[in-house]
Amino acid sequence: MARGLRPNELVDLLNFGRDSDLSSLSSDEEIVEDTENQFASEDEQFEPIEQQILINNDILNEQPLNLTAYNKKKKRNIIWGKTPFSPQVINLTPITEPIYPTTIPNPIDYFSKYFCENDFADMAQYTNLYSEQKNLNNFNKTDSAEMKIMIAIHMLFGVLNYTRSRMYWENKYRINIIANNISRNRFFQLRNCFHVIDNESVSNDNRDKFVKIRPLYNSFIKRCSELPKEKNLCIDEQIIPFKGNLSIQQYIKGKPTPWGIKIFLLCGQSGIVYNSLLYQGSNTNINDFMQKNYGLGGAVVLKLVENLKPNSHNLFFDNFFSSYNLFGCLLKYKIFAIGTIRCNRFCNPPFPKDKELAKMGRGTSFEVSSNHNITLVKWFDNKAVNIGSNFIASGIPIQVKRFDRKEKCSVIIECPEIINLYNKNMGGVDKHDQLVSYYRTFIKSKKWTLRMMFHIFDMAVVNCWLEYKRDAAELSIEPKDVMDWLHFKRRLGESLISVGVPFSPSSKKRGRPSNSPSIINPRKKLVKKVDEKPLEEVKKDSYGHFPEYDDRTEAEMFD
Repeated sequence: MARGLRPNELVDLLNFGRDSDLSSLSSDEEIVEDTENQFASEDEQFEPIEQQILINNDILNEQPLNLTAYNKKKKRNIIWGKTPFSPQVINLTPITEPIYPTTIPNPIDYFSKYFCENDFADMAQYTNLYSEQKNLNNFNKTDSAEMKIMIAIHMLFGVLNYTRSRMYWENKYRINIIANNISRNRFFQLRNCFHVIDNESVSNDNRDKFVKIRPLYNSFIKRCSELPKEKNLCIDEQIIPFKGNLSIQQYIKGKPTPWGIKIFLLCGQSGIVYNSLLYQGSNTNINDFMQKNYGLGGAVVLKLVENLKPNSHNLFFDNFFSSYNLFGCLLKYKIFAIGTIRCNRFCNPPFPKDKELAKMGRGTSFEVSSNHNITLVKWFDNKAVNIGSNFIASGIPIQVKRFDRKEKCSVIIECPEIINLYNKNMGGVDKHDQLVSYYRTFIKSKKWTLRMMFHIFDMAVVNCWLEYKRDAAELSIEPKDVMDWLHFKRRLGESLISVGVPFSPSSKKRGRPSNSPSIINPRKKLVKKVDEKPLEEVKKDSYGHFPEYDDRTEAEMFD
């Protein structure tokens, strides 16, 4: 039994074990042990993961393979040893740095990179088309400017958080920036007809259950894929709250919102989304070959990382995704991974039982490595933690503070470096999900399409704010001048409403006079006059922001 920790060094990729490539199998009964061509040379260009796996799939189609028999036989070839794991040092390729602006952009500038003017024009077109298909005679045709107003108002709903949407138009709780720009009935009319595709163009053999929101999702992913990736990335699942009638609805026990629609996200340590995958059961956009050999979790990981550059990133995920084959495949493509594990997926490594580790005390660790250069570590804190990696073992230990319930005081224990790396870099998806939940768009509609569409807008705004914070830090802007998450989203909503709309500081109340009895002898209050100015991003849009002509004389002005 190994107790204590070993130096942190990185593994040599060229020594990855045998039998890790399915294309090396000649039949389901024999395994060809040939490692000479296992990996590409350093000078050879690596192909995308999905493309390489499809090539292997074509080979397997020529010689049918019993995958179940193969996996069982491959597991028997795993040899777990208690010898020290001695990885070699590998220098990661420097990541591409973002192109920072010379001056800090406005919130609407960030948002327009995710959804451009053409996207809003398409929303207006398909919304008008849907109203015609439903023969809504009282529906006046909308345009892109009105689409922006409707979406911006939903953003403000999340910021202001009234319990009912209609309250924003009531006299007592009226919000002028909302009620003055669109009537209540028109707002709900637009939302009920809101579409981003032509429903009649969907074929009967369509298998994509998210086809009605796919254009918005594609626009969001297109921009995310253009962002420079961080060095440390993580993969986890996100739940969009929804309890309506939907076949792909999920229930995940222990989640803050257990009922909803599942999305898999690839995020950086900062919380920025770089890729995502909508889960829709058997129709999920995953290669069948990958799913059979790596399971659902492993296939999701390979799908999300297919555009990553080799030898540039560290990847972190939990035990839902981890498997022995996945660690081997990622190592082959020079993606270095750490993840919590389920021991039955790793041929039950010779770990001591939890009770034995508990007797040795907190901070005890045990390490085993396989003949394929995959290492597993079991560390005991309040309970046992099993974790695996394809590039690091226990590493250099660090001292961490924990509270001892028996002693009723804090104690210092040793923590393996692999555990520390996982804890520091695994929270990107949770951070993004937390930011979305703070000011989530408030909507009680039972239409899953509306929930999904406004959730995509919320995710885009979170990405915009995180980009804004990154740029502000690079430009050394004072913290007091940097907008927080609340003011950033509010500012974006006001900008989308105001852009292209004539600026009017004081607008008269429309409609007939109220029939309610007036208050007798109301107490007059002195109200301080404040000059209302348009926002900086809409000040120069050449629409309605010109000076007014004043014919008063100088004597009249100072009278």
